[in-house]
Amino acid sequence: MSRKEEIAAKEQRLRSLLDERQLDGILLKSQANFSWFTAGGLNVVTIADTLGVSSILVTRDARLLISDNIEHPRMHDDEELGELDFDFTIFQWYEPGGERAAVESVVRPERVGCDLPGFGYVDAGVEIARLRYQLLEPEVERYRWLGACASRALESTLARVERGMSEAEVTGMLSEALWKDRIDSVCFQAAADERAYRYRHPIPTEKQVSDYLVVNCNARKWGLITTITRSVYLGAMPDELREQYYVNTEIECEMIAMTVPGTSAGEIFERTKQLYADRGYPDEWKMHHQGGAQGYRNRDYLILPGSDESVLENQCFCWNPTIAGTKSEDAFIATSEGPLEISRPVLFPGIELSAGNLDFRRPAILEIC
Repeated sequence: MSRKEEIAAKEQRLRSLLDERQLDGILLKSQANFSWFTAGGLNVVTIADTLGVSSILVTRDARLLISDNIEHPRMHDDEELGELDFDFTIFQWYEPGGERAAVESVVRPERVGCDLPGFGYVDAGVEIARLRYQLLEPEVERYRWLGACASRALESTLARVERGMSEAEVTGMLSEALWKDRIDSVCFQAAADERAYRYRHPIPTEKQVSDYLVVNCNARKWGLITTITRSVYLGAMPDELREQYYVNTEIECEMIAMTVPGTSAGEIFERTKQLYADRGYPDEWKMHHQGGAQGYRNRDYLILPGSDESVLENQCFCWNPTIAGTKSEDAFIATSEGPLEISRPVLFPGIELSAGNLDFRRPAILEIC
């Protein structure tokens, strides 16, 4: 499937939504939906925002890139939208309401659904997000490439960790490794020693590593995001930590095994609670969310009590079960033939496990003696 064909398939999904909601246009303003619709394009200047710097308007007979004069050249050239059958409307950056005027020149604003609220259009964000969930084959291929590269970057970085390095220093090393492949991270977490036991969302600090370090990154390329956690121990690892990490990894594998198309997210959540209880950790699930669907957002949704979403064919998930001090986390794509790994152990030693009717090779904690 070519990039043009991928965009055409997604355009058809949006036009079906136009009919369902009885709208005349869909306006995509978010970074996530721009990347999804353009098959990997970026309307990003700062990653610290949901809003993109240009927008796409899809009607029943056209797709239009709306941008100011600053962004237009890059959208046309670097993002190659000039070659992908987009029409262009350009306004001057200093013109108030330039985008709104561009929309009004094509379709009545009250007949436009938008992926973000607060801009005076019909809020269609939830419905548009669901159109992203089932990945097309080129997206699966891009995702698996990203997972392999991000896994290698994280594992090669942790293999170089030494006592006295700070969490922030290690995170900086990881960022350098990712950027060699133009992969950015929209989230870093790092916890050395006791911080790994104290916090479930440990942003990196200047604390120095003594023995134990857990690092997480949410790596993004072409708009797709995968989440990876790896751990390293400097010296001989205590048996208690090794055994707890194994149990933690067992829970993740069981969660992956039950994630088959048609299964409800609520059912996965309830069964996950029992997985903790069966292993002697009945309350640990309360201390951190268990993950959920993933794609062009860190999590499209989290599994919660009573979740009414169902697993779809070719939908990405990332579970992140935790027990105080340990975490197991890699993304995968759910299919009727079994899970497709996105991130996986590349350089780290592995743990062989079985869950359901599946065999897994999951990353062990790397020991550096």
